[in-house]
Amino acid sequence: MNNFSLYTFRLYHYLLTARDTLEYSIQREHSLEFYNNRKKILTDNLEEGTPFGDFLINNGENGEKIKEKISAFINDLYSENSTILMPYGNEIRVDRAQLVTLYDMVVGVSETLRDIVFQYLSYGLKKKEIDPMLVQLINDDEKMYRVVLSMLIMRSFQVSFGEFQKVMNESQGKPTPQSNYIVNNELVKMAGFLRFSRQHAHCTDNETLDLLDETLRVIEMTEGRRQRPDGKSFGQLFDELNVKLNTYAGEVEKNWKASYDKVVKEVAKIQNAQLSNNSNPSVN
Repeated sequence: MNNFSLYTFRLYHYLLTARDTLEYSIQREHSLEFYNNRKKILTDNLEEGTPFGDFLINNGENGEKIKEKISAFINDLYSENSTILMPYGNEIRVDRAQLVTLYDMVVGVSETLRDIVFQYLSYGLKKKEIDPMLVQLINDDEKMYRVVLSMLIMRSFQVSFGEFQKVMNESQGKPTPQSNYIVNNELVKMAGFLRFSRQHAHCTDNETLDLLDETLRVIEMTEGRRQRPDGKSFGQLFDELNVKLNTYAGEVEKNWKASYDKVVKEVAKIQNAQLSNNSNPSVN
């Protein structure tokens, strides 16, 4: 693996750390140790002398804007100022009432970083400088990110839509301040995140894109912009979609992990060789 590929992998690893923040939308225990590790990686790699820090410096005003965006991301999620992710003992407590805000932050920062990684991927392919195993990893990650994002957001969307239906039933179909709040501050925003993700998808395979499109079709049904299949309730539509997303996510995650382990093994081998050379300098 050449230096260009190593540099691109380190940029990708920063993206990986940021997008893994999606994990906090899953209702389970979250380790303080993992949280602190992510915080350290995100913070330390903004500094000059790191691949990403140097990238920001070399890109002038645009780099400064990206740095400001990521610094805000860190402040809002990985600092003592956060009201969304909060250390408690050896765990992280998540304010689930702010999941929409969490999605908003992760989607925005992830897309910015993903565009950077794909710019390097495109350049490396054009110049024939990037290792094929890294190309495979980045493409596998792209599929996994798109489908996992859809799966997680649609779970939250289903909950919010159920609350909306309940409120509308209680008001006999008349909009209320509560129903308007759910629509404008939850449903519209989550639908927007998924449309934004679909528009910026770098993957081109039909299996992934068709599933992303099916997700948007279900959203359009909830918006009244598309008819539901005869005899199917919204609950059935959500459940069927979730099964498809969950199944496919498992498949692409397996492929991604195999690609990731392969690249990490190669990177570790190179780093160990460099350490060995540094500790055993040649004698002239």
